Amino acid sequence: MNVRPSFPDRLNSYLAWLLGLGSLVACIVIAAGLVSPFLGIGARSTAGNLVLIGVAVLIVLPTLRVATMGVWFLLHGDFDFALIAALVLAIIVVSTVLGAAAV
Repeated sequence: MNVRPSFPDRLNSYLAWLLGLGSLVACIVIAAGLVSPFLGIGARSTAGNLVLIGVAVLIVLPTLRVATMGVWFLLHGDFDFALIAALVLAIIVVSTVLGAAAV
């Protein structure tokens, strides 16, 4: 008997995979930045940039999750939730821009 996963299960599985992969990539990039000075690979600025990139990936992951959910809901015709995701994404973008302008 072939049981097809339900809509929320597929979405949750996809989001878990996306966040897991993003976290893994970020950890590898951060680890490479931390270890490279001890191995004599690249300059200190390169190592620092790798760590910053890894942290940036970790910061972007929740925003990527909201965007992915919005697209998922839009493609599956759930326009109410797609609108909510778009509003949350807009709030994130506006707060990021205003926060960056204040610095």
